[in-house]
Order: sequence, then C-alpha cells, then structure tokens
Amino acid sequence: MESENEVKEFETIIYEKKGNVASITLNRPEKHNCLSHQMLDDLGASLDYAEADETTNVLILKANGKSFCSGFDTKGSYYTTPPEEGWNYRNSYNILNKRVYARYTQIFNYPKVTIAQIHGRCSDAGCYMQLSCDISIAADNAQLGHPAQKWGGPASTPMFQFCMGPKKARFVLWSGRLFDGKQAEAMNLVSWSVPPEDLEKEVNALAAEIAEIPRDGMLANKVTMNTDLKIRGVDALFDYYGQMNRYMRFLPKE
Repeated sequence: MESENEVKEFETIIYEKKGNVASITLNRPEKHNCLSHQMLDDLGASLDYAEADETTNVLILKANGKSFCSGFDTKGSYYTTPPEEGWNYRNSYNILNKRVYARYTQIFNYPKVTIAQIHGRCSDAGCYMQLSCDISIAADNAQLGHPAQKWGGPASTPMFQFCMGPKKARFVLWSGRLFDGKQAEAMNLVSWSVPPEDLEKEVNALAAEIAEIPRDGMLANKVTMNTDLKIRGVDALFDYYGQMNRYMRFLPKE
C-alpha cells in the first residue's frame, strides 16, 4: 500500500493521500465530530493505515462540518459510557487505556509529522488530540478549550501544562472557557492562528514544505525531540494523568 494518490473511507473517517502528504478527516459533521466508539476505533485504524505507507511524510488531522472535534460523544463512547457491570479498576484500565488514552500517545509518538488543522469548536478531547500533534494551526475564529473540566476531575493528558506552562494551563482548564484562535496562539495552546479563509491553504503549504525534508532525517529529528520530552517525564505523565482520570470514576458523587 504505497500509491501516489489514494482515498479510503472508514465508517466515520476519510483517509486521503496526495503525493507524500496524507490527511485523516473526522467525518461526523452532524455531531460536530464528537468521538463515539466507532470514531475512536476508526481513528486508531486510520492512523495505523497511514503509518504503513512509507512514502507518506506528513499527516494532517482535520474535520468536515462546522467543528474540528467537540469532545467525546456523551451518548456513547468508550470514555463516557460505563460497561454493563459498571466501572471498576480492571475494566477502566483495559477500556480507557487501550481505547482512549492510547490514541493520544499514538499521535504523540507517530513516526510522521502530524499537523492539526483546527476550525470551529475544538474542545475537550478535541483539544487533547490537537495537543498531541506536532503542530497545530487554528482559524482565528476557532473556539478552543476544555469546558468539561467544570465537571471536576483531572484531564487525561499532561500536554496542557507541557505546552502552555502551569499558569496558563490552569487558567484554561479551571475556567472552562473557550478561546479563539488568536488567544490560543498567544497562550501556546496552538502553534499558529490564521484567517479562516486561509486555513487550508496555510496548512497545505506547511505540510508541503515539511514533506520535502528527507524522510529518515525528519524521523531522527522527531525521535530526538520526543525523547527530549520523555527524559523530562512526558511518558510517565501520560500514564499518571490517565490513571488519575480513571480514578475519578470511583469518587463519590457530591
């Protein structure tokens, strides 16, 4: 599977490749691309599919419809829907680690450069995904944040504090507010904010530039930079945040 141009449709995701740049498009526009059981499965499968093509150098993560991703589907997802027997330590470990948190680290450790193309609402788990990407470019009028934090409990990724620093991360998380693309750029929540009419053009231009870097040299660069963060503890923190996020299911309801 190493063709110059290709389109492959999963149930909730569209994979497309043009030359040495590929894209994964979230495709539940009527649901603002909230992450259902199927979409989480399709995300993992499409990432695996794109990784298998050695001629792809850059992967763009984007979405159809009015929103990038509005979080988890509250009507049905591995994150929000308890198993029939209710949550316990063992099933929360198996389900959340393997079906949810693994997607964040799959993107973070991806052997190709990843670029998030953000428009509309990008909240909660949508923000987790874009923070796991190497580069995030948002439309000026995008809306980013983590309003689900108002429910209490820890986020399931350490990347807010890693990317933003503690003061700004805590402001974003604990206020539950949404911030536009320009504000998000100023706070290091995204890499860059551009006018909405220029978003796709700018993302494609950057992807084309990066795709020209020799493949093995780019991989060595990414592995080096990721290992830098791992030496500083990011791997352990992914595990720790996931564990603490699981534990909140066992806290008494106030």
